[in-house]
Amino acid sequence: MNDDSTIPPSSGALPLGLLFDPAAEQAVRDRILPLLADRPVRPWPYRFGQLPDWAEGTTVLVYLDDAALAELAPEAVVRCWRLGLLPHPGLNQARLCFGVAQRLEHALDDALRCEKDRRVDLLSCNGRLVFNSVIVGKVFTLGGAGQAPSFRDRFQGFLRILRAGFGAMKPRPYTLTTGKDKSLATAALGIVIVEEGGSSLLSRRILDDAGSNDGMLHALVLAPRSRMEMLRFLLAALLPASQRKKPPPFVGHLKTAALTVTSPEPLDYLHDGAWTSARQLELAVAPKALRLLPGRHLNLREDAPQTKELHKVQGLPVGEARAALISKPLPWLHRASTEEFKDLYLALRDNARPAPAYLTLMVLATLLATIGLFADSAPVIIGAMILAPLMAPIISLAMAVVRQDNVLLADSLGTLGIGVLLALGCAAALTWVIPLQVVTGEIAARLNPTLLDLGVAIVSGVAGAYAHAREEVARSLAGVAIAVALVPPLAVSGIGLGWGDWTLFRGSFLLFLTNLFGIVLAGNLTFLLLGFGPFGRARRGLLVSLALVAVVSAPLGVGFARMVEEKAVVRALEGWEAEGVVLREVAVRPGDPLYLSARLLSSSTLDDAAVERVKRAIESRLDQPVTLEADVAIRR
Repeated sequence: MNDDSTIPPSSGALPLGLLFDPAAEQAVRDRILPLLADRPVRPWPYRFGQLPDWAEGTTVLVYLDDAALAELAPEAVVRCWRLGLLPHPGLNQARLCFGVAQRLEHALDDALRCEKDRRVDLLSCNGRLVFNSVIVGKVFTLGGAGQAPSFRDRFQGFLRILRAGFGAMKPRPYTLTTGKDKSLATAALGIVIVEEGGSSLLSRRILDDAGSNDGMLHALVLAPRSRMEMLRFLLAALLPASQRKKPPPFVGHLKTAALTVTSPEPLDYLHDGAWTSARQLELAVAPKALRLLPGRHLNLREDAPQTKELHKVQGLPVGEARAALISKPLPWLHRASTEEFKDLYLALRDNARPAPAYLTLMVLATLLATIGLFADSAPVIIGAMILAPLMAPIISLAMAVVRQDNVLLADSLGTLGIGVLLALGCAAALTWVIPLQVVTGEIAARLNPTLLDLGVAIVSGVAGAYAHAREEVARSLAGVAIAVALVPPLAVSGIGLGWGDWTLFRGSFLLFLTNLFGIVLAGNLTFLLLGFGPFGRARRGLLVSLALVAVVSAPLGVGFARMVEEKAVVRALEGWEAEGVVLREVAVRPGDPLYLSARLLSSSTLDDAAVERVKRAIESRLDQPVTLEADVAIRR
C-alpha cells in the first residue's frame, strides 16, 4: 500500500492523507479504509525520513503510536499539515494529551467533521516531544497522566508508596533556570513538568489552567522538609480533587516558556512514563505550532493570551535550609532554618522583656480580675483574662527551653517573675482596701485544681505556641488567654495573702503553677514538632519541664480522684428516697468523715430521730460515715 493506491473521489472533496504504522497495514485495510470509502484518501506507510510530498494544508489522518507521532509532529509543523489522530493501540500518551476518542469511528468522525483546525502548543524536552509530563526524581505516583482515579485507586496507591520505601527519601540539589534567565537553586524530592494543568495527577490537583494553550510550561517542585509533611500531603491526596485544590506549602510553582534543569548528578526522569537519563534537561514550548483537528475530549480555551512568567517559590528551601536537606535523608520532623524563623525569634525576644505596656496591662488585668472575683462576675473575670499579657513571656520561655538559649531564658523568667509579683501585690493591696471577706463562687472554683486543669493548660500551650509561630492564626490568642486563665488564679492567691489564708493561697497558686508548667511543656513539644529546635538540644529542657509537670501532677491526681469520688456520691444520692424522704440538692465537701449537705424533702415534719434514720441510711448506701447538714422541706 503506497501513494498510488487511492480511492477515486466521489464528491469533489480534497484528498486526505493517511499515515499509518506499517505493522498495522492489515488493520488499516480492514477497519479504517472501509470507513473512508466515500472519501478520496492517500494511504502511506510511515517511515521516518520518507514522508510523502503532500501540499501545505493537507488533512492527514495519523494512525501511529506515541513514539512515531513524536517524530512526525515536528515535520508536520514544518509542512503545515492538519493532523487528525486515530486511536492506535500504542497511542496512549498522545491520545490523553489531545483528547482523542477511544473508538475509531468517533475519532474519524471528529477529524472529518472539523472544518477548522486548532493551533496547539508543543512541549519538548531535550529536543523530544512531550505529550503529558516530565517527572524528575521521586514524586511517587503523583505525576501520572490520565483521568482522576477513584478513592480505591488512590488508597491502593498510598499503600504502595508506604511499602515502596517511604522512609528512604533524600532530597537532591537542583538548579532551575527559566526562559528569562532567572535561576533558583533548591533541594527537592522531584519535579513535575507539564504543559497544561490536566496532564498529571499532581498538576491537576494544584493548577486550574487545563486547556490554556498559552505557550507556557509549568514546573511543580516537590520539596517537603520532613517525612511527616510528605505523609500529610499523601493523606490529603486521598480526598476528592474538589476538596483539595489548595497546593501544599512545600510545592513550588514556576510558569515559563522555557526551563533548564541541572544537578551535580545525572538526572533520572520519566518522559511520558518511560525512564531515561540525562546530564541536564532543556525544556521549551513552541507556541501554537501544530495544526490539529481536535478530538472530542480536548477542551482548548479560546484565544488564551500568553502570560508572564510566574514564580511561586517562597516555600522552597534555599541557602542554609537547602544545604541541610541535601546532606542527609529527609528527617521525620521539620527543622526550620534560622532564616525561616528569624522574625518569630525577634518577636519572642521582645515579648521576653518587661516593657512598660506589659507592666501596665499586668496591673490593670490583676485589679480587674480581683474586682470580678469579689463581685462573683464571670464576664469581668473574662475581660481580665483577655487583658493579661502573661502568655507572651511564657511562650518565650518555651522557645528558650527548646533552643537552650540562656539569654532568652533569663529574660523570660525575669519578666514572668515580675508579672507574678505584681499580680500578687496588687491583688493583696486591693483585698486590704475592699471590706469583704467572703469566698465567692468564682474564688472557690479556683481552689481545687485537678488533672483536668492540667489538660486545659497543655492544650492551651499547644495553641499558644502554634499561634505565635503562624501569623495567620495569631488572632486566636485571645481565645487561648481565656481558656488557660493565668491571672485569676494569681488574683485569688493575692486575696489569700491579703486575708492571711494559707489554704486559699495554696490551692489557687497550685492552679497557676499547673497552668504555667503545662503551657511550657506543651510549648516545648509544639515548637519541637514545628522544627524550631533539634531534639538533642531540647532534651534537657524537656526533661526539666516533664519533671515539673510530674511534681504538680501528684496533688492534681489526688484532687481529681477526690472530685470523681464526690461526683459519684452526688450521683448516688441525688433524688434517692430513704425512710420516705427524698434527697435533693446534694453537695459534697472534703472532710473526714465525708461532709454532706442536702435538702430533705418529706410529706410530713421530720424530727431528730427521723433525720438520724436518714443519716444512717445514707451511711449504709455509701458504706462510710458522713456528717450531714440538712435542710428540711415539706411537700404536700
